[in-house]
Amino acid sequence: MRIYPALMASAVAAPALFLAGCQQEPAAEPAEAPPAAGVTTLPVSLNAAMVALTSQSADYLFAPGNGDMPKNDHDWALVQNAAYETMLAGTVIQIPGTGEFDAQWVAEDDWKKLAGELTEIGGEADKLAAAKSTDQAKWREVGDKLVQNCLACHEKFKPETPSQGILHEATKRESLGESIFH
Repeated sequence: MRIYPALMASAVAAPALFLAGCQQEPAAEPAEAPPAAGVTTLPVSLNAAMVALTSQSADYLFAPGNGDMPKNDHDWALVQNAAYETMLAGTVIQIPGTGEFDAQWVAEDDWKKLAGELTEIGGEADKLAAAKSTDQAKWREVGDKLVQNCLACHEKFKPETPSQGILHEATKRESLGESIFH
């Protein structure tokens, strides 16, 4: 039987440390721990957070409702990740960011309601993705809810910046009849 040097050193050191610890004076009461640092402001604007978490993710949630079904486990993982990002977005955007109106928006009841709905929509998509559902009608329902949520939020809080009109690469491929999935 071969004994590895590191294992041998550990076996010898452990009892010695235990015995040494028994001979020391009892430790003083620990000082009161400082309060845990919480996130009070995002390091980016809410707009940047939304773009980062939803702009590309939404494409993967719309695809199955448009008949572009994931082809393999990797594709389903992309869809499920998009659902997670949507759930996260609804929670993250309830924390003010660095944008000019962010603190004002997160204090408004309509903002909180729409953000909560966004998390719920992501949760619905997560359940469908976890089940690898090919029910196009259910996916379309989730996609429609997502569109309505985005439109309602932009109408109320950013009417000068519509949520539509940005043609992502995935949307462009889909408009050409190509799959979003590779």
